[in-house]
Amino acid sequence: MVEKKFVVEGLRFSYSGPFDVVEFYRYIDKWIVDHGMEKEIKKKSEHVTSKGRKIEWLIEIWMQPMDYAKQVVRLRALFDHVTEAKIKGRKLNKVEALIDIDAILETDIEGRWEQKPLFYFMRAVYDKLVNKFYTNRFEGKLTADAYRLHKDLTEFFGSYKHI
Repeated sequence: MVEKKFVVEGLRFSYSGPFDVVEFYRYIDKWIVDHGMEKEIKKKSEHVTSKGRKIEWLIEIWMQPMDYAKQVVRLRALFDHVTEAKIKGRKLNKVEALIDIDAILETDIEGRWEQKPLFYFMRAVYDKLVNKFYTNRFEGKLTADAYRLHKDLTEFFGSYKHI
């Protein structure tokens, strides 16, 4: 059974103004490749309303450094009131965006630990005293990746503020 530990939860920012949604997708794909990670699309939906389109994009960016540990950065992008506009000769989208980032450390050590209450208790003690040194080394990199993605995305959206 996989155990999930939220290392960073609810790291978010919002943006309102012009930017290119397709360029956002390309930027995320490039960021993933540059950091040696992989992507899994969990949800991609688009709804057309009278005020514009609503887009929801949920992906998990992950890396598995060891067999028993998986570092996951979950990115949820919500774009509301997406309309097309021509600004300074460029086709851009006017949008209200909300970006939410979570970092999750998934560990999977043999299922035999969960079979009996005594083993479950021993596993908890083992994790608190011994194994934390092994799993904490993954938490540091995972936290750094989540904050780096947040910083890079704020810079990406900041580049559109001057348009």
